[in-house]
Amino acid sequence: MRRHREVPYLVELSWRCLDHHRNARCEKCTGTGFCPAVEAARTWIRTWRRYRTVFGRR
Repeated sequence: MRRHREVPYLVELSWRCLDHHRNARCEKCTGTGFCPAVEAARTWIRTWRRYRTVFGRR
């Protein structure tokens, strides 16, 4: 039987960052709504998804 692969810790933290920013702002958020932490989190999630599609879910 195959086990589900665990999500890397950094990707899990990225999801938490996005969840936090849906409800509140952090000290890095600008007045226009841009936040470098959110952009970094989105980049990590996109990279992980791309990695899974290329190498498959092993």
